[in-house]
Amino acid sequence: MADLFQAFWWLLFPVVFSAMGAFRLWLDWRARLELTQTLRAFAENGLEPPAALLNQLNR
Repeated sequence: MADLFQAFWWLLFPVVFSAMGAFRLWLDWRARLELTQTLRAFAENGLEPPAALLNQLNR
């Protein structure tokens, strides 16, 4: 097992970067979901959402 690690230690970098990328995508999705839920709550109550909240949709 040690020989395998010594031969392929460099593979840790792409695996870690891929995991970080997937985590970042999940965080972006989660933020977009929370924004959508907040805007839906404003719409259900008949309120106008703040401009800063609407600007986040365009990012």
